[in-house]
Amino acid sequence: MDWFVKKTRAVQECIQDKSVWVTILLGSVYVCLGTSRTLLVKVSSNEDKLFEYLPVTVNVCAELVKLIICSTLALRLLIKEGKSCREIFHVPRKEVPALFKWAIPGLLYFLDNLINFYTIVAFGPAVAVLLSNFVIITTSILFRIVLKRKFSSVQWAAVLILFLSLVALSTEHSSRNHLNQHKDHAIDHIIVSTVKPHTVSNNEDCLPHKTQSVAKVTDDEAENTFHFTNGHLLVLMQCLIAATANIYNEKIFKEGRGMEESIYVQNSKLYTFGVFFNTLSLLIHKEYRNRVLNCGFFYGYNIYAVLLIFINAIFGLTIALILKFRDNMFHIMSSSTVTVVVITLSIAFLNFAPSLNFFLQAPVVLLAIFVYNASKLKLPEKDVELSPRRHKNQERNGLLSVIEEDLSEEDEV
Repeated sequence: MDWFVKKTRAVQECIQDKSVWVTILLGSVYVCLGTSRTLLVKVSSNEDKLFEYLPVTVNVCAELVKLIICSTLALRLLIKEGKSCREIFHVPRKEVPALFKWAIPGLLYFLDNLINFYTIVAFGPAVAVLLSNFVIITTSILFRIVLKRKFSSVQWAAVLILFLSLVALSTEHSSRNHLNQHKDHAIDHIIVSTVKPHTVSNNEDCLPHKTQSVAKVTDDEAENTFHFTNGHLLVLMQCLIAATANIYNEKIFKEGRGMEESIYVQNSKLYTFGVFFNTLSLLIHKEYRNRVLNCGFFYGYNIYAVLLIFINAIFGLTIALILKFRDNMFHIMSSSTVTVVVITLSIAFLNFAPSLNFFLQAPVVLLAIFVYNASKLKLPEKDVELSPRRHKNQERNGLLSVIEEDLSEEDEV
């Protein structure tokens, strides 16, 4: 009975705690947006698994939308604080180097967002989101090397199981792709967006690029051989880039007086560099530049590409809120939920027919992620930062002990 009463009180405290509801809201919004983003990338490609639009233009527009939203809110906040236009836009010389620290995550997120388009098309939504969990491995390694964070032996075992399961999942897909000679695995074709021949003009810049041929293999050889393709290379690159970007971004969000500075101001700096790097790629990349100049910036757009702009924008803002007010591990756990939802929707609506190997390996991936997060090292109490509620309880208990000591002294007198 006492156990039930304690549990009931704990549940009531959680319901009354606003931070719990904020966490649930952030996680739910992230899952919905992450799922929508992955599926929209898939359905926005044509039947040949190519993009009729230029993906980098979607990223330029998404970064611009985020910059406009955050800049507007930041200006409104600063004007409310009574600051003049000169104070708002003037940057002292000594603060200029600190401004460029936002260029690093801006560059990394530019690469991550661009690669994301091609990994989803190369592997399909269900396999792509499963392989994206490799980011847990890269994050753990970076945490250990860069931040010197310690992990339990059970966590490292979960990481190893996760790695082996992901390799097993990708083996089947790579073999199938070799047999079918899928076009998405040629590196020239992966880097440059292409279009259907019958939907374009005679302009050479708007014509599709030819893909490189892939070596033929027999059925038996394909079933027993792992083929490391450009798609796998892109997944590894994306996971390493995403892990580095998220860790670095969380660090500069919170270090020094970062928690005191408005998130709108911080995001405005980040997205300024995001717009810069995405636009720069259009200018310096010959294929991109010719495509935009000769075919138009919005050439090949469909309703899904337009939706992707706004979904990507809101998704990026949600990640910023998570890294600012929660942490990178909460971000990873939310991504794991996206994996489950995307696989379910792919089976239901995208004619995804998973094999027996997929059905066996996918739960192992999710279980490894659960074990990894459930077996975190418990730090000594002196090393754990007290939460506000626990801190207040300790102060109250300390005050009671002082009063009791005073009363005992009075009794002795």
